[in-house]
Amino acid sequence: MSNAVHKSQLDDLIARTLELPVLPATTQKVLGLMSDPDVSIEKVKRLVSTDPALTAKILKVANSAFYGSYRNIQNLSQAILRLGLNAVRNIVVATSMKNVYKKFGLAEKLIWEQMIGSALAASVIARHTRTVDPEDAFIGGLLHDIGKVVVNNEYPEKFAKVIERVYNEQVSFETAEKDVFEFSQREVGAFVVKKWGFPENLELLIKFFDDSEALSRDRQLSHLVAIITLSDRMCQKFGMGWRKTGDSEVSFGNLPEALGIDEAAMPEITESIKAAFAQGGELY
Repeated sequence: MSNAVHKSQLDDLIARTLELPVLPATTQKVLGLMSDPDVSIEKVKRLVSTDPALTAKILKVANSAFYGSYRNIQNLSQAILRLGLNAVRNIVVATSMKNVYKKFGLAEKLIWEQMIGSALAASVIARHTRTVDPEDAFIGGLLHDIGKVVVNNEYPEKFAKVIERVYNEQVSFETAEKDVFEFSQREVGAFVVKKWGFPENLELLIKFFDDSEALSRDRQLSHLVAIITLSDRMCQKFGMGWRKTGDSEVSFGNLPEALGIDEAAMPEITESIKAAFAQGGELY
């Protein structure tokens, strides 16, 4: 069976088995605008300004310490200029993610916390390494586990069994899910972001996140995965979407070295991430 045929059958299985979430109308329109590399700030401003809650959120983030705001920004035009279009897109998407959940209990809260935590930490790490756009790192951190949200929406009891094994038996999520589902959360996530209209590089990031052979052929993608993997470990270290563990229980392995991060720089990066988690809790 060719890869193309397998992918077609897999996509069909996912589409038949899962009810895929729909993004809010404004978010869909923003993504549509952002697919045009020549889109103007004025067009984005006009669209976002039709949603007062979203406008308020963008202003709040633009004035936050996370984006290093040094003066009070009072209108949407200033906020978009301060943040940049990619950051505005990311804020819109992050703000809309809670609408993707069918319910919001403890399991959903943990997934949500890890999504936001991973996005914030990945952005901080990318700013330090300067090899990946921090906004690409943010959206990758936010959505690399979106498949978990979709699978949990449809099969909460089965998903709970997978999570229980991860916590109690110390196995990876990928190992635990194989015994329960016909598809992986990565395959679901890649399918979803494609349907939502995100760029292909995000689909590939999710699809090949756990495929070391595929990653070895794409240095940029491999680097981004390493950043997000390290950000997930930071979430685990500080209990963002995870049960909090002792510092000694969370290993960063060779991730800092692979990213060119000096051992001496890790304490500063860790503190910056800790601060970002505190700020992110207030922003999102």
